[in-house]
Amino acid sequence: MAGIRIENLAKTYYIKDRKITALSDINLEVDDNSFVTVVGRSGSGKTTLLRILCGLEEKSQGQIYYTKGEDIISKPKISMVFQEPRLMPWLTVEENIGFSLINENPKVKKRKVDLHLELLGLKAFKDAYPNQISGGMAQRVALGRTLCYDPEIILMDEPLGALDAFTRQNLQREIVNLFANRQKTVIFVTHDVDEAILLGQKVVILEKGSVKKQIPIELPYPRSPESERFFKYRQEILRTIMGN
Repeated sequence: MAGIRIENLAKTYYIKDRKITALSDINLEVDDNSFVTVVGRSGSGKTTLLRILCGLEEKSQGQIYYTKGEDIISKPKISMVFQEPRLMPWLTVEENIGFSLINENPKVKKRKVDLHLELLGLKAFKDAYPNQISGGMAQRVALGRTLCYDPEIILMDEPLGALDAFTRQNLQREIVNLFANRQKTVIFVTHDVDEAILLGQKVVILEKGSVKKQIPIELPYPRSPESERFFKYRQEILRTIMGN
């Protein structure tokens, strides 16, 4: 398990001598083995934050610490799930899930891959190629590939954003079930407020590259959008985003 402590994080870049501030003075604590969702308007810095955390972009200033309880630890294994599954089209479902285990003992690799095929309901499609499966199945494969890698921290950038409503609801339930019994820290970016409440133990609201508010979600899983407490959280988040 590993948590993240972010202190005074900023990201700026230039377009034709014009300074663009993507992130400014981000201070955020993500406890180990917690599920944090991040919401905000388009351009608020959600994806930039994840890209810096996973090493795809360099920060301009600030510090990122990885924690276990109160202790600072070395950088743990981190993996990212994107909105597009980004599968290897020449590999089967089974081979895509096991892609990160290329140096693993073959018997151990097969056991891990078989476990995740079963876990994600993909066993019957293990020999299929990405162009032969649905978008929802492809996202399951991407999730299986990440889980097979067994990172301590998982970053998810709107992984359900391109799916139809029915498939999205099914995968939301699967994600809750998958992480309920796993020692993982998850940061999940979404533009969907209900999704943020359904999944997150804490919702972080970004605005213009800064943390505007952090809201702990004190609801047991599974959660119902029809409940009164869910409605109150929705209203609080929407008011914060809209500035009311």
